[in-house]
Amino acid sequence: MLYGLTAVVLLVQLLLGGLVTFNFIGVLSHIIVGFILFALVIITLIFTFISKPAFRPIQRMTIVLFALVVIQILLGFYTLDSGSQAVAWVHFVNALAIYGLVISGTFMTRMMGKMKGPHQEAT
Repeated sequence: MLYGLTAVVLLVQLLLGGLVTFNFIGVLSHIIVGFILFALVIITLIFTFISKPAFRPIQRMTIVLFALVVIQILLGFYTLDSGSQAVAWVHFVNALAIYGLVISGTFMTRMMGKMKGPHQEAT
């Protein structure tokens, strides 16, 4: 369930990033939603490790997701500070990698939930 919510917030974040890129909106909303996304990733990371039974591929995927989001935040602020188009492109490519991980995690946790019995809940 957390991966699904993270996917929705990430989609909003990607849309806001596009709007910022083409100067339709200011950067503040993109930053705020970015930190909301970061908080969701931290919560997802915690729940992934405390949920039973442990599912190692999801745990590894969530660790990579956390690392990519930290890198994304650093790239974003560096881009704002420097105005570098090259760093902005790396920021965009990293966003696509994050999107791929979140969508994969969403489908994996949904499938994992269907394989569990009715007394167990998916992450």
